[in-house]
Amino acid sequence: METQSTPRTISQGTCAFCKAELAKNKMTQHLKFCKQRLATLATQEKQSQETKTRIFHILAEGQYNTQYWLHFEVPASESLWSLDRFLKDMWIDDLDHLSGFTINGTNYSTDYPDDFFFSSEEVEAEEEDLSEEEEEKELREVIDKAISQFAEGFVSLLGIPFNSDPLIAEWVAEIKRPRSVVELIDFLKAERVRITKEERSVRKDEQDISPETRRIRVLTLQYQKLIVEELLDEVEDCSMEVSLGRVLKVGQKFSYIYDYGSSTYINLRVIGEREGIIQEKKEPVQLLAQNTVPAFPCTVCGKPATTVAMGYFTDSIADSVFCTACAKKQDKEGGMLPIINSPRVGVL
Repeated sequence: METQSTPRTISQGTCAFCKAELAKNKMTQHLKFCKQRLATLATQEKQSQETKTRIFHILAEGQYNTQYWLHFEVPASESLWSLDRFLKDMWIDDLDHLSGFTINGTNYSTDYPDDFFFSSEEVEAEEEDLSEEEEEKELREVIDKAISQFAEGFVSLLGIPFNSDPLIAEWVAEIKRPRSVVELIDFLKAERVRITKEERSVRKDEQDISPETRRIRVLTLQYQKLIVEELLDEVEDCSMEVSLGRVLKVGQKFSYIYDYGSSTYINLRVIGEREGIIQEKKEPVQLLAQNTVPAFPCTVCGKPATTVAMGYFTDSIADSVFCTACAKKQDKEGGMLPIINSPRVGVL
């Protein structure tokens, strides 16, 4: 006998401009054509003398509780700090824990040292910014050191030079090619993706090659990856000072974590970009829409729930909510917390 699955409820949300309440899957399209929003943008551009700038439209939602979501805009020139502060202002009650973003395989954290590219001692000793020529020299030295370090290990393990293969020699030359730090980071990230794909391919490859040839190929890819990761660790700024325009683009998916103990995970996606005016420079992140506060019936009596049993939820809290009267009769370990409109609901 066939059973019908229960249809998944789509959460509702409210447009910050016209106050229309719409389903989550309709809000993106609505915001493109909302008359009140378009009128507001037109007025801002007409009255302002400011130069237009790139602005990202981002959707954020709870990784496990997707009924909690936000649409917002933020200038591409803002740093990850602005995004961090906005998410905390909207969703996080306590601010006592560390947080961070993961974007394109790189972790950007609030506890990452601000000693980008140079060691702490070098930063303290050198107060003035390096010239372009000095930066290129430092970059070459970092690259040469990383390649030399891992090439020696490769020789010790296999007894052959790391760049004995013409393709590897060409790869080393490409890494050493003069380029800016930003260009080098982009190249290294692309190489990290390529190497990972090739590693999988080599391990699955059933072509008629000798075990020794396969072994050398696998180890060569591993050493290439070690060099790439070492260079990224040396030259990439992984602090929250990084600008959004540097690390984000339309279609980019990324994630945010608050509290590395009782963690709250948030998924984000850049769903659009436009040229526009920033009205409030002190508060550059603008809320466009937010989910309507979910309503839950008390699991005991069915009356509107006001509290939730403390816990770490990877699904709906519906089975752990109580009205005020029933909450007093519960003997839940950890106690109760008020229901809040946040993916951190139920977490202290």
